[in-house]
Amino acid sequence: MKLLALLLVVSVAVQAQPPVLVREDFSTNTYGWWTGTGENYTMRIERGKYIITTTQKDKGRYVAISPYIDSNKDFTIEASFVQKSGSDNNGYGLMWGDNANGKYHDFTIASTGYFRILTPEKGEKLNQWIASEKVAALGEENKLKIEQRKGRLYFYINTHLVTDIDALPFYGMRTGFITHTDMVLEIDNFIIRHEVKINLPINLEKGLVKENLGPMVNSIYDDLGPIITADGRTIYFGRENAPENLGGKADGEDIYMTTSTDGLTWSKAKNMGAPINTTETNNLAAVSADNNLLMFCRNDGFQVRKRTKSGWSEPEYLNVRFANEAKTMEANLAADGKAILFTAKLPQNLFYKKSDENLEKDIYITVLDGAGKWSAPTNLGKQINTAGDELSPFLAADGRTLYFATNGRPGYGSYDIFMSKRTGESWTEWTEPVNLGPEINTNSFDAYYTLSAAADYAIMVSDRNSIGASDLVRIKLPQAVKPDPVVLVLGRTLNAKTQQPVSANIYFEDLAQRKEVGEARSDPSTGTYRVTLAKGKNYGIRAEAKGFLSVNENFELASVIEYQEVTKNLLLVPIEVGESIMLNNIFFEQGRPVLKSQSYPELDRLVSIMKDNPTIKIELSGHTDNVGNKEALLTLSENRVKAVKDYLIAKGITKERVTGKGYGGAMPVVPNTTDANRQRNRRVEFKIVKK
Repeated sequence: MKLLALLLVVSVAVQAQPPVLVREDFSTNTYGWWTGTGENYTMRIERGKYIITTTQKDKGRYVAISPYIDSNKDFTIEASFVQKSGSDNNGYGLMWGDNANGKYHDFTIASTGYFRILTPEKGEKLNQWIASEKVAALGEENKLKIEQRKGRLYFYINTHLVTDIDALPFYGMRTGFITHTDMVLEIDNFIIRHEVKINLPINLEKGLVKENLGPMVNSIYDDLGPIITADGRTIYFGRENAPENLGGKADGEDIYMTTSTDGLTWSKAKNMGAPINTTETNNLAAVSADNNLLMFCRNDGFQVRKRTKSGWSEPEYLNVRFANEAKTMEANLAADGKAILFTAKLPQNLFYKKSDENLEKDIYITVLDGAGKWSAPTNLGKQINTAGDELSPFLAADGRTLYFATNGRPGYGSYDIFMSKRTGESWTEWTEPVNLGPEINTNSFDAYYTLSAAADYAIMVSDRNSIGASDLVRIKLPQAVKPDPVVLVLGRTLNAKTQQPVSANIYFEDLAQRKEVGEARSDPSTGTYRVTLAKGKNYGIRAEAKGFLSVNENFELASVIEYQEVTKNLLLVPIEVGESIMLNNIFFEQGRPVLKSQSYPELDRLVSIMKDNPTIKIELSGHTDNVGNKEALLTLSENRVKAVKDYLIAKGITKERVTGKGYGGAMPVVPNTTDANRQRNRRVEFKIVKK
């Protein structure tokens, strides 16, 4: 019975071990361990061993991977080591909790028969060599194991417990191996046990493959931080320490760009040159949906450059300022141009600590109001931000789907990419973030994820199977983590009389809410513009330029179920006598001369035009289709003209400045052969009769 009881206890103990998170026997390089040669070291995989060779007595080396480990839960880290040669008195072993900035813990042994727990923390058993007969000699195998159990750390050499201490804090997620002096060290059977419950999307697609964008885009240097434009035809990105950088190899980063006509074949990446780049480090944070504005992060705010006929304007600060306490930050400009999401360490951080070493960032938002002022930063709240570090926020074109990276949630590596959707109109109401899964995220660092408006493929960075260091890759976006579909409206802003391009500001509004919901600019040289419109609304869209009247268009997107592209030129009519303009966003009740409220924004703009140009006089003309009695249609058109005239007069325009006439169905602009054509013929226009 005693033997049976002992067996049961042993069985329970084995079952209680955390599951295997990492198992590496170095038969292949499954986890992407660094291999190569440096100034005083070489690292290679050979004969099923990871071999570290260091040649400098007072300078060792460490190497790490970044699986997610919750420092508050149980885990074990173990590996086998054989020191083949070299100095035997200054240690090698396991390291964990590393933040890549010099803060970590290590459990090391010296082949002369000592062990040490080296850490920035202080304690009785820490940072001192302790003799142990359990250490095998030079040339023999030593198995090291660290076990955290119920808030306490246990250290084993060759299966023997040699010491235990209270659990140590994690500074980061990097875990691996370290040497402190010159030696040849062989490592095998690296195992991490830890239970990680990752919140994955339902029905997440499998079989996704990251496709390298190829040598026309990528280089042997670090290519990183991609930003793809809304139309999917341009990618901006950074390249570190390349000879082609304006400051040469000493230049930390320059901004490059590449273009495509089909999203598959990309042009040779080109340095954007001055003034965008300088001989110092340059980081691009965001690009507007129209591709006519570049935004850059500064530690106290944001600067923008606008496209001009000759290039780019001088940088100008946006009127939102703050004091970021972290060394870095990232930002994203919403597709509607009305919001900026960014990361920073501010006193409003949910887990704020006033410490130079605590650099964890939260995601914030600032919103542009109707008066052109940016709001004070608002923290996105506990549904998004964690006690860890959040970075690289990206708001999809639908204005509701947020992608971001964090090390504060269970994942596959040190930082994983997550997705959440906004559930209301507030910027603090979000769904529980979901991990994008193991085919997008890896056991290393994953962030900087960007989508076009089509959201068919994501562009991101990977160092796996790369041309050089890190490369730009694309991966098909799983349906489970796609944003809501949008419509990309693109075209040119043109002089209606000459068909020449006009540099214009473009505004789009929710007609039902009578609210402006976005803005853009057209290219000053070509008049090209792009705007993205989220589904489910009826939009008015117009272009404005000095000396012109805009012809407003509307888009009904209530029934959109998939991504669409619509080409629509926006016409601007010069303010000249005899010019006629169609009021496309005026709506009446069916068969009646009663204005719907969606018409008010269009009419209010006409009021503003007449007030800004107090000598203008206009003539209104009302038109119908040809369905019905001619006399009834004529009367309806006259009454609708009267309804518009009465609205203008009620808003302060004198009646002498507005005349009008109804024409019924006598003057169609297109044949009344389809419902769409008949809708075009049901219209109200105005003509300038005096300037």
